[in-house]
Amino acid sequence: MKIMPKLSLPFSDDTRMIVRLAIGLATGLVGLADMLSAIVPKLNWDIPLGVWPIVAYHGAQKLTVVVGFFLVMLSYGLIRGKYQAWNITIVLLILSFFLHILRRGSVPVLAALTALALTILLSLLFRYFQARSDPPSVKRGYIVLVLGLGIVVFYTITGFVVHFEKFAPLVDQFGISGVILRLLTNTHLQVPRGTQAFFFERALPMLCISAVLYGMISILRPVTKMLLPNEEERHVVASNTRIYGKNSISYFAMSEEKSYFFSASRKVVIAYVLEGTVAVVAGDPIGPESELAGALQEFKAFCSQQDWSMVFWQVRNDLVDLYHTFGMHLLKIGEDAVINTQTFTLKGGAMANVRSSAKRAEKEGLQVVFYYGHVQDVEQFVQMERISQSWVAQKGGSEMGFSMGQFDCIGDAEQMTALAIDNNNRVHAFVTFIPIYGRKGWGLDLMRRADRCAPGTMELLLARSIEFLKSCGAEMVSLGLAPLSNANNEDASLLDSSIDLLTHRFGNLKDSQSLFNFKKKFQPTWESRYLVFSHTLTLPKVGWALYKAHQQDATLLRTIRGSLKGWIKSYETIKEKVTTGTLEVLTPRSIDQSY
Repeated sequence: MKIMPKLSLPFSDDTRMIVRLAIGLATGLVGLADMLSAIVPKLNWDIPLGVWPIVAYHGAQKLTVVVGFFLVMLSYGLIRGKYQAWNITIVLLILSFFLHILRRGSVPVLAALTALALTILLSLLFRYFQARSDPPSVKRGYIVLVLGLGIVVFYTITGFVVHFEKFAPLVDQFGISGVILRLLTNTHLQVPRGTQAFFFERALPMLCISAVLYGMISILRPVTKMLLPNEEERHVVASNTRIYGKNSISYFAMSEEKSYFFSASRKVVIAYVLEGTVAVVAGDPIGPESELAGALQEFKAFCSQQDWSMVFWQVRNDLVDLYHTFGMHLLKIGEDAVINTQTFTLKGGAMANVRSSAKRAEKEGLQVVFYYGHVQDVEQFVQMERISQSWVAQKGGSEMGFSMGQFDCIGDAEQMTALAIDNNNRVHAFVTFIPIYGRKGWGLDLMRRADRCAPGTMELLLARSIEFLKSCGAEMVSLGLAPLSNANNEDASLLDSSIDLLTHRFGNLKDSQSLFNFKKKFQPTWESRYLVFSHTLTLPKVGWALYKAHQQDATLLRTIRGSLKGWIKSYETIKEKVTTGTLEVLTPRSIDQSY
């Protein structure tokens, strides 16, 4: 959905973070000082600063503690740059200034002046606190605050009437209004222990704190919903993608789950999904290269205003400098295997492996057939569905999405499907390709095979597909991302090495290596792909958001359970092989033959 930012932030991320952190900590310290003012003995400032001999207003000291409690709570909202937190803090600091003046006895000038100085400073730095809260949550938060405190007052008065006899001695001493006021301000009353009136008095603070906490959390909650685009916006996105979509996953910008951010000129679109408070972008901004910098700056301001983190998945290597310009961090996640169809041939020694494997499959009676859109042969389609269901079951039981396609019973008119079939019309394997409009090419999407397929099936399928696409005018074919590959031998930072170590320890290293070696047979050009994010500290949150975006039914419990099942299954398999003496050492040859 297009939502244009109201302003472009004229300061860097680091400056904004430092200012917010400093103001948040200062506000928290002022709030803590207000809370401690009720229990710490007052310092005598008569000599250095002089005193203001003012008669204290009843309950001012207790209200100062309450204000201090709110300021401490709001300090975190200020660190996140929340506009609602800024508004409330300004009001509370002004209130704190006057409460210091009204406190019982002599009031030090320093405490009041600190609150006043912080108020002025916050007013001057208002541009650093523009992060929005979730609109429904803000409304609900204020309603809860008002209703909650109203219910507490009603509960107090009702309880006082019901237990009037227990409070009668206190009424004689303080009067009815005095007792009710002391109940609301949690003033200690000499109520006999073990009575209903005693428990009633102790329950009031808990009710009040609960209402305040829920209201404050709701008010400071980030924007967590996004509006789905209308048909006109989808049409604009489709038009942009067909002209400027150069990324291998740009096609998925048009999938139904995506929301859109349009630049001010409407020439650039950024497709994303919102996972929690992270905007996960599929590929790069789509539009004229001359407009990308401005669009990226606007999107950064927009995400900051929503209190979102942002991450770009599979960024192209030729846009690395653009992201660096805006102070963003890049992490290499692998390489895209790109085939130049104009120079592709099965001749020569380099392609001997692919050539011999393809010929072996053809000797088994296999041939490759192609379809645009829906597969017309019903028998073939039913077999594809079975192959896909078996493949999904082996991979964890659910299709992935976001930057990957899914097996579709209806079919996509713009995709191309290739099937390897034998003389009995049995489907041994199939692959699907998506268009890469901006490069006049195609990208490999699904690649699935039957449990029993002829040797060399996948080599035959891809070789014939590349030749077919070349004959149709394609200038390039992407075989997709090879995770963790570094054929370009680029320098790795400490962070890169740490992520690589974690992936090797907890990921499926064998699958990544076998996929890389299989694609390497086709002699591609390796183009680096990156993960781009704003701050290193957001990496854990960004990683979980990426996982949820791809695994759409992911929950933390399901993820842990799936990982445990995978580890247990692997352990049992290795244990069985050790017992039977069939454990094999992983060699490059065995990896190459895994496909």
